[in-house]
Amino acid sequence: MKSKYQDHFDPGRKAGDEPDEPQRQAWRQFVAFLRNKGARVTRARRIVLERAAARRDHFRADDLASDLAHGTDRVSRGTVYRTLALMVEAGFARTIRDADVHAHYEYVRDHDRHDHMICERCGRFVEFQEPTIADRVASACRRHGFEQRTHRVEVFGLCRQCTATEATGDNGCQSA
Repeated sequence: MKSKYQDHFDPGRKAGDEPDEPQRQAWRQFVAFLRNKGARVTRARRIVLERAAARRDHFRADDLASDLAHGTDRVSRGTVYRTLALMVEAGFARTIRDADVHAHYEYVRDHDRHDHMICERCGRFVEFQEPTIADRVASACRRHGFEQRTHRVEVFGLCRQCTATEATGDNGCQSA
């Protein structure tokens, strides 16, 4: 049975606007993934996918759940957590752990491959691309007969602002 939510994927879309083809394709692929797992296709899952796709930050599940706790697009906290886990499994989102081992998420379906530097003081995430890292990982996998699915690099330390405030004895960076 076809769900009435199957054809809708509209981050940032205004009423009456049609979703563009990449948005429709992403939703169709997520629906196919859900069906393949025997999971239900629901309006709440569509809303979580849309809101996650519209974000351009590294967000915690609680942040997204708080955003969706009220209004016409209300979604339960449990549904947010379960849908994010499905999105990670399907390759639509990535989990990143900060220095305190809090899980953060980022929607990766339409983003270039990148890694992260994470400030241990202020929590800032700095995205970077270094193609030689991917090349070296692929080379190491070949040498060890390892079939790579993906990799991630997370570098922990102090951001530029926190390093500067540490040098001056200030309390720390105020931006995150």
